[in-house]
Amino acid sequence: MENNFEDIQKLWQAQKPIDFDINSLMEGLRKTEVKQRREMIFMMLITPLTIGFLFWSMPWRESIGIAISLYIIAFAMIWVLGLTLRSKVRKNDSSERFSNSDYLKAHIKKLNFRYEIARKHMYAYTFLLILALNISYYILLEPLNVISRVGIHLTLTLAILGFMHWQIKRKVKKYDKELKPMIEQMKGMLERKGD
Repeated sequence: MENNFEDIQKLWQAQKPIDFDINSLMEGLRKTEVKQRREMIFMMLITPLTIGFLFWSMPWRESIGIAISLYIIAFAMIWVLGLTLRSKVRKNDSSERFSNSDYLKAHIKKLNFRYEIARKHMYAYTFLLILALNISYYILLEPLNVISRVGIHLTLTLAILGFMHWQIKRKVKKYDKELKPMIEQMKGMLERKGD
């Protein structure tokens, strides 16, 4: 047992320290900002267009239920857009600023918030979307018999839930690949700075 511990200790001590490459970290942050900017532009265009189209195409003046469902969808879309804007990573090409631990902490916080949006808030968004669509479909499908309505509601709910869960898992996996290494590198820089 003692030999086993000594072998592990020797193996641990033989590992090379991780070298921090500020240039690759800066490049990663730059790429993240470019992707995020594209995503935000898309969201800033699609959110008002979608909300406008829904209010134009749905009979919301005829039914308070449809109006409520459209307001829920509008709230959910604007809320997610606001969260995305809050998580914006700002590019800074000045490597001297990387000696500032507050700068590193701010970037770690923003990148972690992007994870939180994907893991937690997108499920709340999905719930609001399903709720709103079911309210609308409940009213719009009123002429159909009960079995058809229940079948459509279940199918719609399961389809949206399945699609959104798949999209969220895909986004988190992408963040694991792209953002997690940067976060770990910045945390390592903070730890080295603290030594």
